[in-house]
Amino acid sequence: MAPPPLQTTCLSDRPHDHRVSDPTVHFNGCLKGSRRRKFYETLPVESQRRILGENERIADLRRRLESSQCDTTAAVRLRSFKSAMTQWCLATNRPTAAYSPGLGFDSRRPSGMSVYTGHEDQVNTHIKAPVMYFKDGHPIDVPGLSNHYPNQKVMVSDLLSEDEAANLIMQPCDDDMVRYFHLPANNMTWIEEIMARYYHESRPGSDDTMVKSKMSRPKTKTETLLRPEYWHGQQNFDAHSEVHARHMRPLCDAIPVDPMASDRHARNLVLFMPYLHWETDRGRLKLAEMVKEAGKQKLSSIAEVASQAQHQMSRTQTDDTASPVFHPPASSNSSFANGDRRKALGQVLKTAAQLLEAMDLHTEEQLIIKYLHADPPLHPRRTLDQSYYGALKNTGTRDRDQVVYRGTKPEPHDCIGMAECEQCNQDIRKLPRIVMVDQLWLWILDEKTVITSFPRRWGKNKPDPSAIHKSLRMRLREIRPREGIASAYDLALMIVDECSRVFFDRTKTNDRQPHLVELFTGAIRDLTYKQTAAFDQFLIYTHLASRDYKREKRSTSSDNSTQNTLLNINPEGNLLKEVKDIMDEIHIMLRIKEHQHVVMEALVKNIRRALLPVVCGPRSQQPGGVTSGSSTPWVVAPEEEYKYFLDDQADFAQRKVENARRTLDKSDHLINDLEERISELRALLENAQNTSAALKDLLTLKQQQAGVIEAREAVKQAQLTLKQGQSIMIFTIVTIIFLPLSFCVGFFGMNANELNDGRLPLTTEIKYMLPISAGIILVSFLFAFSQTVLSNSIVMLARSAVSFAWNTMVTWFLVTTGLYMAGREMLITANRLRDREAKITGGMKAEVLRKEKNLERMRAAGHVKRLTGKKENNNNKKEGDDEGPSSAALGGAASGRSTPFSPYLVGGSTPLAQGGSSPFFSSTSTHGHAAQHQEPHWPMQSGGTRGDKSGLGVGMEEIDVELGERIHAHGPTRPGPSPSAGVRHQDSASYSLAPRKMTTRQLV
Repeated sequence: MAPPPLQTTCLSDRPHDHRVSDPTVHFNGCLKGSRRRKFYETLPVESQRRILGENERIADLRRRLESSQCDTTAAVRLRSFKSAMTQWCLATNRPTAAYSPGLGFDSRRPSGMSVYTGHEDQVNTHIKAPVMYFKDGHPIDVPGLSNHYPNQKVMVSDLLSEDEAANLIMQPCDDDMVRYFHLPANNMTWIEEIMARYYHESRPGSDDTMVKSKMSRPKTKTETLLRPEYWHGQQNFDAHSEVHARHMRPLCDAIPVDPMASDRHARNLVLFMPYLHWETDRGRLKLAEMVKEAGKQKLSSIAEVASQAQHQMSRTQTDDTASPVFHPPASSNSSFANGDRRKALGQVLKTAAQLLEAMDLHTEEQLIIKYLHADPPLHPRRTLDQSYYGALKNTGTRDRDQVVYRGTKPEPHDCIGMAECEQCNQDIRKLPRIVMVDQLWLWILDEKTVITSFPRRWGKNKPDPSAIHKSLRMRLREIRPREGIASAYDLALMIVDECSRVFFDRTKTNDRQPHLVELFTGAIRDLTYKQTAAFDQFLIYTHLASRDYKREKRSTSSDNSTQNTLLNINPEGNLLKEVKDIMDEIHIMLRIKEHQHVVMEALVKNIRRALLPVVCGPRSQQPGGVTSGSSTPWVVAPEEEYKYFLDDQADFAQRKVENARRTLDKSDHLINDLEERISELRALLENAQNTSAALKDLLTLKQQQAGVIEAREAVKQAQLTLKQGQSIMIFTIVTIIFLPLSFCVGFFGMNANELNDGRLPLTTEIKYMLPISAGIILVSFLFAFSQTVLSNSIVMLARSAVSFAWNTMVTWFLVTTGLYMAGREMLITANRLRDREAKITGGMKAEVLRKEKNLERMRAAGHVKRLTGKKENNNNKKEGDDEGPSSAALGGAASGRSTPFSPYLVGGSTPLAQGGSSPFFSSTSTHGHAAQHQEPHWPMQSGGTRGDKSGLGVGMEEIDVELGERIHAHGPTRPGPSPSAGVRHQDSASYSLAPRKMTTRQLV
């Protein structure tokens, strides 16, 4: 059945005016210019505002990209896109018009809409910080901000400004209110500026915290709050460290700002805590490129800066940023072919995708360029390996070896085409992801204001369901009124819990966020399965090696394939490497969770110190709030007013106590939840350690088996050496016999004057013979046994010269005559024939061995059956029972008696009767008691084919393959063949248990 046609909607090539999913997308992406005004006028006011706002935002972003002081990625992509659009218009013979912001027709700008003003600080102006206010435990909307709770935001530039009217953090806060400000990056410069704005002070300089301690005047509140032990002293990096090594040490402590107050009465708190999150591999790669580019700009010379400025001026003067206006030629025939049109369209789509990605990353790129190497600097996001191996310059290889990355990336496969391959259609939706380690910075100021700073995923300017702050807003929106944010500590506990529960919150069903625990569990399970399979394979090849060793004793040929498999530890080594990587990652995550545990315990300790006096009450208190011993006069109010005052005070105190108790309960639950997550990670680590130990045991067994193989090879080599020694002894004996004879023949056969009337005398010949022989012997010994450089060089030169001449001549002859190619083709054909021969012969051997094994099983089963029947007949004769053996006697369990083969028989409580299996038997069937005497020929079929027979097990081929012991027959065989199995039936009296050596075929 064909799938139903897709419903047309926005960005479809079919008319869909009746199905507009998004008016803004439909207006800009679906309608022609002539139809936009009519469609715009039919929309409600809110949709019109959205369209105007979106178009103005696009125009603002375009102006920012075109007026950028440096060539950012987005600006370069924009120029490439405009060039591709121009080429496409030329290819399709369409005119191109200059870009004009707006709707293309006159429209009134909505009030309050931001307009690009060329602000110098483009980074802080376009980054927004979420803001939340709570009053009496209930959320309220902040006046003057768009949207509603909890989605109200303010520009970071407003929080950094010194204008008290525009800066919310500088405005006073009531005692019954709690404020929350969040900064979407770990930027130390922002923190110092905002802390100074909170106390209406100037930001301390880079060395003020060190210098002011030596000066006479007291420190400001900002300097006290950011003193080294709570700020710069917690940095775990220096000027020579890698950028990804920047982080704050885990810390949670109370900070007294008032010099007269003690730590016990401090109303300010600071917290630094690492937590786990995730990022796409593409986002990690783009972040690494941005960091590298920012480093280049920092180290650029004056000449490079001047060159960039000159390039920017020349680009501006030539109007490179303006879209060219193209007037089409008068001729209607385009000079571009169809192939060029398709190429131009493909280039447009490619540059459009690159521009979209660059636009998403533009704000983060500007932030990194401005603050990455500032003083104090920005802390970028870190991967899991970067957080632990901070000294490594590049961790790209380790990042792409994460369990999460391997579990989320597309698997390679043999593709048959995108249109027909289902795997390709699934892989195109997969997005490789990795685990990141982010930082939570949190301050509680005067127990009324909460300031947090933690990063978001790079390039995610749109709402991200897996983001920490997005999850926090959703959680605050769904919170019950009675469990509202009564104090800053409630909000701090919720923020810390939300950071700690990433990857461990089962209630969230975000498809893009990786399921960390499930991925690690699956990876460990796969490794355990591979380890078990490798162990089974090791046992099989060990058995084959023993069989081959016995075969080699009787034959001269040997096959080393089994030994090579046993000596190869690469598969187990790769598995051990994978499980070590898994254990390493779990260890890093456990370390982060332990840091969280330390920070949370300190947080709970400070919360208890602040709220326990509220729960327990003051030690001595008098009406009106004046403590005993005070010299302040107690003014008595009228009776009615005093009664209402006491009731309000009692209600307020009761609510305060309940809220404090609720906060303390939340702190206890926070610790308990974290301990459960730690125990879950420890369970994963324990499973990985068990798999690692099993792999180490397997490698140990392989090493021991390698020792056994080496011992066997040493024995074999010793036997060969003995044989060679015997052969040499024979040659030596022959030489001893014939050497004197040869000497005599050679000596007396010389053509000497004294012996055979020769021309030369014997003394002259000896004078020639001895020096020549001595010289040849000496040179030979020098070349054979000398290790000097000269002798080795001479030998090497001689060998190389001979080899060069011979190989060159032979190769020229083979290539010229075509024998070389013919030989390669014959070699390929021979390899194919060898593979085909191995498959065919292997199948034939396997079939024969299977039949032989079945025959052996049936012979053993028949033998066991006859022995059992014989013994039962003897027992029945003794008891006077002439009806034949009973089922209880066969089973040996129902009657309380046991037989020698009871563990291998079916019936009673034996393992075979309970559905188990035996290494010697497989189930078959019989006809019952009478069938044992009436049917001497037993056809054995798998699963039993004769009614309700409950027979003996089949498969007792051998008891011990190494010893060669088995059940076999000694007497004559009975000629009656079985029609179904074709086995020989032997007389039960001729069988006995006796050891004998197994043949090669039977051992297989």
